[in-house]
Amino acid sequence: MVLEEAISAIESSDTMDELRVSLHRIVQDYGFSGFAFVDVGRPELDLPYYIGTFPPAWERTYIQNDFVRSDPALARSRRTNTPFHWGSLKLPERQGRKRPPEVRTMDAAREYGFKEGFVVPFHYRDRLGAIHSSSTVFFWEDEPRWFQKLFTCHRNELHLLMIYWVQRAMDIVNRDQRNAPTILRPSNEAAAIQLTAREKEVMAWAARGKTVADTAQILGISPETVEGFIKQALRKLDASNKTHGVAKSIALGIIDL
Repeated sequence: MVLEEAISAIESSDTMDELRVSLHRIVQDYGFSGFAFVDVGRPELDLPYYIGTFPPAWERTYIQNDFVRSDPALARSRRTNTPFHWGSLKLPERQGRKRPPEVRTMDAAREYGFKEGFVVPFHYRDRLGAIHSSSTVFFWEDEPRWFQKLFTCHRNELHLLMIYWVQRAMDIVNRDQRNAPTILRPSNEAAAIQLTAREKEVMAWAARGKTVADTAQILGISPETVEGFIKQALRKLDASNKTHGVAKSIALGIIDL
């Protein structure tokens, strides 16, 4: 896919899912196996917003080991606008048999077959003037020497594509927010709804489009347990169904995306 076709595919995407599929096809043409886009502007969140095309097993491992706290690529992305690759990261020295968390994160990525990663940081303002930061990594599973050639020849193209991609993502999110129905609630309603950490977690995954089976795999619990948490959350939210519960949780600020 030539650069003009790739940009056209991005700009013609009408939903976040279409945008995700478009970027996946583009990066595959460059030789990458997939990608992950992560909102890195709020490091205090246990689970920031993310979207991508990566193996579910890697997703579970990353979340269960809380790698978002120790991922050296995310940390560097917050400090730079310049694309880089995993091989350029400076990791702390090992202390005997004890591996620093940054080293454990990168070792785990390699165990899943990711031999390199091309990272594109991006910092931007939304329509309200708020500053956002993101990090996108393209996963490389082929020979490292071929990655070096690609990085040298095509890093500017990939950087440009991500500028278009993030802008299109912002346009889609802003459009959906403008078209969403306004839900007015008393200011103390959110405080009165006491969801447990697990209930918030399953509702947050539902908001990201995950099924009960997906959520069960990610959290390492049974689908029946997930269903139970959802039912408890819907009862506390006084919601008629899961979609209603997700909308109400977001509107009241109970879950963060």
